[in-house]
This record gives sequence, structure tokens and C-alpha cells, in this order.
Amino acid sequence: MNATDLSERQRDILRLLEQSGFATIEDLAGRFGVTTQTIRRDVNDLRDRALLMRVHRGVRPHEGARPYASRAVEQQREKAALAREVLRLIPAGASVSIGLGSTPAEVARLLAHAGGRDVITNNLVAASHLWDAEDITLSICGGAVRDRSVSGSAAAEFFAAYRVDFAIFGVAGVDDDGALLDFRTEEARARAAMQTHARQSVLVLDQVKFQRRAPARGGWLHDPDYVITNAPPPKALAAGLSAGALVLA
Repeated sequence: MNATDLSERQRDILRLLEQSGFATIEDLAGRFGVTTQTIRRDVNDLRDRALLMRVHRGVRPHEGARPYASRAVEQQREKAALAREVLRLIPAGASVSIGLGSTPAEVARLLAHAGGRDVITNNLVAASHLWDAEDITLSICGGAVRDRSVSGSAAAEFFAAYRVDFAIFGVAGVDDDGALLDFRTEEARARAAMQTHARQSVLVLDQVKFQRRAPARGGWLHDPDYVITNAPPPKALAAGLSAGALVLA
């Protein structure tokens, strides 16, 4: 991909998406003080260079622009602290489903050395931490692989076939009204299946997710039994959580 001749506005668009994860054409036009037609020309050029993706209602970073490995090392200390708090909730012998994301994968890494458990997952990085662990019984979702995970309808069907003690999952972002956001509707459906087919659900997210946007909605912040984060959510969102649901790492 060639990004050497981008305009300053195009570079700013990419930086904004890197921080927020998603933006509408109208948001970008308002932010840069130009018409929506001008923004569409910018984003179409960036799309043709494989630097962003056009999605329903707006744009988001291109999947190939930031490989999983580069995202996984971000805020590593914070992710490890979140994973340790998750581990405190899961007794030895429990069955666990693990969803997409680098923080749930960090939970899997700790589980590999924390006693016997049954684990099901569509997160291939999580699976890689577990398949040599003698005390872990591991089941992996089959299907098309994207970004080191199995996505599509196969993931929702996979999780619906089990009944586990704990579901561990993340999200792409949390909207201002508490809606949980993902980049794709199938990711939201898989997460919903995990929660429906678990006795207890655990949403794990670092504080930056309270500032990120993504186009697919599915569920609400007050739905999981536990929300584990490294900073208090905005007061309006925290007020909707039941007593004991919020755990700060």
C-alpha cells in the first residue's frame, strides 16, 4: 500500500480512525469543515489504497492496516491486569467460553497454568495458549479464519451448542447509551450466543473502549454478570450496572 502521497486531511482521517475505530461520513465532514462529497472522495481514495474500509453507516480501519500482532502488544500491562481479575472469578473445574480479542486471549494464557478447565473458543490466539496445557480440555470452532479468529455464522452456532459456566468476551466499543458495539453483525451474534449459553457472563474491556465506536450493535453494558475494566465507566453508564457487577483491575 502506498501512503506517501496522502493529503494532510487523509492522514488525519486515518489517525482519527486509529483512535476511535469507526466514524460516519457526516462526523468526518463536520470535524474537518468540508462537504460530505469531499470526505467521500478522500475515503474512497483511502479505501482503494487498502488503508480503510467502507462499512454500513461509515468507515473503519482496514483489517490489514494493523495486524493482530501490533494490536496485541498495546497496553499489555493493562490487559494482563484485566485477565488476572477475570481469573479470580473462574474456579478450577469450571467450563469456559472465550471470544474474540487480545484481552480474552490473555485470559486464556493465564488459564493454561491455573488448573483443569474445559474451554471452548473461536479465538485462535487463545487456543494457541491452551492446546499444550495438559489440564485443559479444548474445543475450537471450525470455519473461515479472519484476524486469527473464526468468524461468521459458524461461531454463533458453535457457542450455542454448549452450556458453559463462564463466557469471557470483549467488544469493539461501548456507545454513549451503553450499547455494546462490534465491527460486524456476526461478531455481535456470536457474543450474544456466548452470553445466552453461559451461566455467568464476563465482559472484559480496557477504558479506551468507552471512547470507541463501531457500526454493529448487540446487547447492553448492563447485560453481563460482570464488567471488568481498568477505569470507572462514565457515571451515566455505571449507574445502570447492578451491585457487584463492576470490577476494577
